[in-house]
Formats: sequence, C-alpha cells, structure tokens
Amino acid sequence: MKKKSGILALILSAAMVLGFGTVAQASSYDDPIDSIELDIEYTLSSGMTTSDIDVTSETDGVDTVTVSSVTNTSYGKRPTVTIKVKADTSDGYYFDSDDAATLKTESAFTFTGDEVDYKSSKRTSNSYVTVTVRLPKIGSDDDSTLDVDEVSWEGDSGVVEWSEAEDATKYSVKLLRGSSTKTTVTTTSTSYDFSSAIQQYGTGTYTVRVKAYADSYGGDDWTESEEFEVTEDNLSSVTGSSSTAGSTSSSTSSPSSSGTTSGAWMRDSTGWWYCNADRSYTTNNWQQINGGWYYFNAQGYMVTGWMQSPYSGLWYYLSTDDATLGRMVTNTMVDGTYYVNAEGVWTS
Repeated sequence: MKKKSGILALILSAAMVLGFGTVAQASSYDDPIDSIELDIEYTLSSGMTTSDIDVTSETDGVDTVTVSSVTNTSYGKRPTVTIKVKADTSDGYYFDSDDAATLKTESAFTFTGDEVDYKSSKRTSNSYVTVTVRLPKIGSDDDSTLDVDEVSWEGDSGVVEWSEAEDATKYSVKLLRGSSTKTTVTTTSTSYDFSSAIQQYGTGTYTVRVKAYADSYGGDDWTESEEFEVTEDNLSSVTGSSSTAGSTSSSTSSPSSSGTTSGAWMRDSTGWWYCNADRSYTTNNWQQINGGWYYFNAQGYMVTGWMQSPYSGLWYYLSTDDATLGRMVTNTMVDGTYYVNAEGVWTS
C-alpha cells in the first residue's frame, strides 16, 4: 500500500506542477495588441521582389515584421504585398482572440511611408497577424510613358524610325500597303528596315503603325506614319540602310535580300541564334552574316537541313556540317540527289 501511495503522490505532484505551469504561461499574456502601425517603403518596378520592400513598426509589443510575398508585379499591374507581424510574446504581448474581428478591419492599421491601400488582414494566432496591401500601378497612371509620339520614313530608303517611349522594352511594328497589313515585326530598336518587304510587295501606298510595350503590357494606341508612295520610278531607291535599322521579327521572304549585320553568334540549350550589334535578333526571316545566308525560326533560332520558305514556298538546304552549320547551300547536289542553284533554291 505504501508503494501505491507513493506513486499516487508522485502523479499528483506532477499534475500540480503541470497545472501551475499552464497557469503561469497563460498569465504571461497580459498585454494585448489591438492596433498596429506599419511604415512601408518600396521601389516600384516591373518584376519587383520582396527585397524591394522595407516594412518596419514602432508599435509597442511588435517583435518583427516580415514581407512574405509580393505578386502581380508586371508593368500596368498593382502589386499585392503580404506582411507578417509577430508579437513579442516573450515580453507578454499577444494578439487576443477577442480582438480577432477588429484585427480583420482596416481600422486596426495605420500606414506611413510610401503610398499603399489596405486589402485584408487576419489574426492567425496569439503570435501572428497577416496583413495584405496593394501598391500603386507599375508605370504611369495615364500610360503616357508608353506613348510613341512620331513615326517617320527615312527618305525613300524603306527605313522607318519612331520616337522612343520612356518605359518601352519592345515595339510592335506593322507595315501596311493600303489597308492591308503585310508584315508585323517586334523589335527593341526605334527603327526598322522594311526595304526587303517593300521590294517583295512592289508599288503601292505604304504606312507603318507602331505600338510600345513594357513586357507584355501595351500602350493604348498605335501611332501611324505618313504615307510612303512607292512607284516604279522610286522602287529602285528602296534599298534600306543597315546602319540605322534594327530587326528582330520579320515577314520578308527572299534570301537574295541585301544587307549585312555585325554582331555575335550565341548558343543556349535550345540552339544557335545571332545577336545583332543593337541587341536585336532576327525571327521568321533570312539574314546575311559574313557573306552567308541563314534562316531563323519564330523563336529566333538558326534552322538547319531542308527548309521550305513560308512566303515563297521554295525549298532551301541549310548546312548541317559543323564548319558551315546553318549556312544556305548553293550550286551543289544535296544527298547526291537534289540540286540547289545559285540562289539556294532546290530545282527538280
């Protein structure tokens, strides 16, 4: 019996210790936090991250403030920022469950520093409150920083130029003959050489329309050039100017088009591509490089082997040999069976 009594006393003693410990812990939460001040500063930019946002708090009882995420960060969007606020529970501060409803309203928060708009909040435990705010739209409110003010032809060369838009990362450019769109290109430059396309489509009245983009966000309007009248008399003057015009995406059709570009061959896990001196690259088009003709697909990668022109329907063979990789083959038999002429065209 004595042994059982000793065990019972030990159990009771342990229970008392645990009970008193629980009471002591509960009584340590004696300073509820029912309002929070947050000072928020940020660098607003496309692709911004949590490191671009700094949040602090001088509210009594707040231990740490952490920016846990930022989303919706592309140009033209309003970033959403989630912030976690931790109470200094070691010093008796906590977020009381009785105040949970208050902590889910904007009235519980005061924001200083850069402009933000309250979105939502919630108490997640005695220790944490999560608050979400929205920042202003990335880019100007009226999108004027994506305005292209002027588009003009450079004489009779077939080269078109336009004013730079402040926030533009690229431009979409359309060549029209009459009311029909003949070519659409994308470029990072502020000029483009349409001489090859005009030589292909011949005489007529041409205009160009340009729209600026910041990432995938486009300006409100297209800016149109004046009309360029191409006749039999001035068609021969439409020869372009490689020193001023860039090209990244094109719909011209013939490897006999004139022009050379200085730049550098680049390679990634997908394949080879050519970076021009102005950091543009050709897509869906031929480009003459160091005396040879190369064709680049819709993604800008060099094509090898047999290739049928999407414009003329003619077949060309682009070398698969390491020494001349991608270069258009001329005046020779391919695979001992197919003859390509001086223009690189397969003839039956």
